[in-house]
Amino acid sequence: MGRARWAAAVAVAVVVVGAAGCGTGGSGAGAAVTPAPPRPKGTGPLPREVVRADLDTSAADADVPANEEFARDAAGVRPGTAASCSVALKAWTTDTTATPVDIARYDAAVRELRERDWRTHDQRVRKTPDGETEYARMILKQRGWTLFTEFIGPGHDGQISLRAFEDACMKKVGAGMDQVA
Repeated sequence: MGRARWAAAVAVAVVVVGAAGCGTGGSGAGAAVTPAPPRPKGTGPLPREVVRADLDTSAADADVPANEEFARDAAGVRPGTAASCSVALKAWTTDTTATPVDIARYDAAVRELRERDWRTHDQRVRKTPDGETEYARMILKQRGWTLFTEFIGPGHDGQISLRAFEDACMKKVGAGMDQVA
């Protein structure tokens, strides 16, 4: 997806989500999306708002259901911690989830992130004896950020996690990526 199409998609998502009045939390596919600044040119770190928009729009485009409970809990992060350096989104299957949280949704979310210029750094997959994906994890990087994607499948009712950490902030608070992985 080209940058112009991506920007147009974000603008449409902002209008659609805003018009629908979905949530007020700052995290999750169903949270209200604030207009992201244009993706800056060059090589400097991405602004947090652009990373937030990448996670939210990728999840929405992959039909990953929103989890408002996680969005509310993520809002109370203590400053100066590894969590304060992050942007996160989690989704899991619940009794009220109309859309299943499964490996197909995870794979679609990762494809969407790659279309937004996130590049694979590491990947691991574990399968059950009958060939189902039990666990998948991928680390993606882009312009000063490290993004951990994770799927936990059979026996766990399906869970997708997208957690992006700003590299400079993590260094400043003295947290290594090994502490969040």
